[in-house]
Amino acid sequence: RGSTRYGGNTRKPATKAEPKPAKDDSDDDDNRPPRRMSAKALAASYGAKDDSEEETVMADDKDVDEMQGFFMPMSFGKQKEKKTMDIISHNANQRKGRGVAAAPAKPGSIQFGKRLMDAASATGAKSRADKAEEKAQAEEKAQAAQAEEEAAPVGPLVAEEDTAMEEPDELPEPGKEKETLPVSHEVTIAAHEKAVTALGFDPKASRMCTGSMDGNIKLFDFHGMSEEKEAFRTLEPVEGHLVQAISFGVTGGQVLVCCSDSMARIYDRDGTTKPIQTTVKGDMYVRHMEHTKGHTQMLTSGIWHPFRQEHFLTASLDGTLRLWDMTADPVGMDQQLPSVHVLKTLDRRNVCVGGASGKHGGLYPTCCNFSPTDAKKIVGGCSDGSVQLFFEKPRYLKPDRILRAAHSAALTGVAFVPEGGESNLLVTRALDNTMKVWDSRMLSDAKGPVKVFEDLPCGHEKTGLCISPDGKYIVTGTSFAKGALGSATVRVYEAKTFKAVKTLDFGKKNALQMAWPEEINQLVVGTGTGEVVMLYSPFSSKKGAMHFVGKKAKAKPANQIEEAGSGPIFNMTDTNDIKRFYATGHGDMYKIRRGEARAEGKKLIPTRPENSGEKIPDQTFGDFAALALKVGAKQLHLNNTRETDKDAQKALLEYQDKANAAQSKLVDGAYANNPNILDYSEDLSEGDSRMGLAMKGDFCRKCGMKNCRCVDYSRYGLNGKKPRLS
Repeated sequence: RGSTRYGGNTRKPATKAEPKPAKDDSDDDDNRPPRRMSAKALAASYGAKDDSEEETVMADDKDVDEMQGFFMPMSFGKQKEKKTMDIISHNANQRKGRGVAAAPAKPGSIQFGKRLMDAASATGAKSRADKAEEKAQAEEKAQAAQAEEEAAPVGPLVAEEDTAMEEPDELPEPGKEKETLPVSHEVTIAAHEKAVTALGFDPKASRMCTGSMDGNIKLFDFHGMSEEKEAFRTLEPVEGHLVQAISFGVTGGQVLVCCSDSMARIYDRDGTTKPIQTTVKGDMYVRHMEHTKGHTQMLTSGIWHPFRQEHFLTASLDGTLRLWDMTADPVGMDQQLPSVHVLKTLDRRNVCVGGASGKHGGLYPTCCNFSPTDAKKIVGGCSDGSVQLFFEKPRYLKPDRILRAAHSAALTGVAFVPEGGESNLLVTRALDNTMKVWDSRMLSDAKGPVKVFEDLPCGHEKTGLCISPDGKYIVTGTSFAKGALGSATVRVYEAKTFKAVKTLDFGKKNALQMAWPEEINQLVVGTGTGEVVMLYSPFSSKKGAMHFVGKKAKAKPANQIEEAGSGPIFNMTDTNDIKRFYATGHGDMYKIRRGEARAEGKKLIPTRPENSGEKIPDQTFGDFAALALKVGAKQLHLNNTRETDKDAQKALLEYQDKANAAQSKLVDGAYANNPNILDYSEDLSEGDSRMGLAMKGDFCRKCGMKNCRCVDYSRYGLNGKKPRLS
């Protein structure tokens, strides 16, 4: 009830600013206005009071709520607007006329006056705004919790070190998940101790082979790997030689390994210790390289044919590229593989001299590649910065196209960009900190490149490049220079517009070798620190790194824990190795260990007992037993069990002295009076002396006699011929 019509004023007694002396009750009753009065009369009655009385009414929020509708009449229907002056306005006008200021308001409260309704409205608006803000925050928290629950991975958790970026940079649009660049997540494999110089994947991308400057190659099986990321086989093809190139065959059963020697080796996919086949070493004394069957200097690169499982290509320091055929007849005592084609790289004099001996003007191919779509073009990048292109033909000899001024430094990588059924764009990378794109249909120095990418630091001769399987992107790496600003990066460019799509920071790890297998759609980078970084995306990638990320390693039983690589490796394609495998009890190592123990036991030589009186040996039981027998025999005044006290050499020397002193008369007396009895010289007879004299002098060189018998003097002068003289 907010009106004064029923029950009078329901407002609480106001608090006066200053206490007043108590008045008489009779006066109070006389001055109190009646209960039923109009608003105008009530205002007049209050205004009739002494103006000296100043009331400052203070109220809290509850009082404000109770004051709403204070002068609201209890009537219904539409009311006419009436201009009436309330008590508060009247008092304010009276104070203003007398020049009396209103009492200051206490902090934290509301002062009744002209802005009473504004303050109440502001308080209500603020309250409503606070409630709306709290509601919005609650909704945001609920939405965030729901999003986290939906984004929670199903399966084992992934360690932070394996996934540096937990969330992708941008969520792909619906229906375009397969087009996402696979660089949002990464996993690092500690493969080698030195720089990774070679990478290879089988056609299904289920196995990866890496090579390094430490001379080792390692084989990884993604299906059998765990979060420990260990290789299942480690080999050293040639001791003390780094690995230059690795390439899998078309079927994936054979691996080409090129080291820094003159022979390439073919291994099977399981990494047997002995290679399946080895290329023959050429004759280094032959001037023309087409007259020898193999490379004469160190290999620099190698790659398998993209379609033929028996052909592969190698490059060497002797200035040639060679094509090999696995079905060719082997040569030599070791039955090694000969080359079938020799492709010469020519210098500015159009001569192939190679660069191994430091000849003036000599060059050699540092990298090579096939065109991926048709394999009808072979390109070689040379040490002088030139690019030499060969077209497919029955007999190779000289290059068909030569770019002399392609780069100002040695090339480190070459690749073709596939586009449909053709491969017309050629990409080259060199040590001059540039990468260039060429059109192989109009390859010439006059027309120049299609695009030049500059400011790409290249400080390693094995810095490579790769092309995405669909031919949309070109990927290369940069090097980190000590004392220079910036860091090593991996850069991705579009193959058509040549725009930079992505730049990945690798810190101080130089990005050297790159590979982008089609089956797993993951970008694999070999670094200068020996690590292999696999970049992938959960939306567009499959298999590969996603097989072993978060996969716990199985604990081996104690009886199966054995040092890696301790057992022999059998090549199940070789008849002799198959026999060895079955001879060991189907690979049972216990039989092998027993045989080795027996072989070692036969090599042991029994130790000789020590002489009496010497220190008792500490380790050999046989020496201790022999010495114990000797000591016991002496204590019992018995003869020694063995005649080991005398030294054989001393005994023989004593006997020799006795023999010399005795001067045996039986032998020496027979020769005492005839010292020349053992003179074996003899005198020649008269005939022998004359024959010796006759044999002196010159002899006929034809018949070998002093009196030449080459001419029949009985027929001398016949037929008018002169006699033959010696």
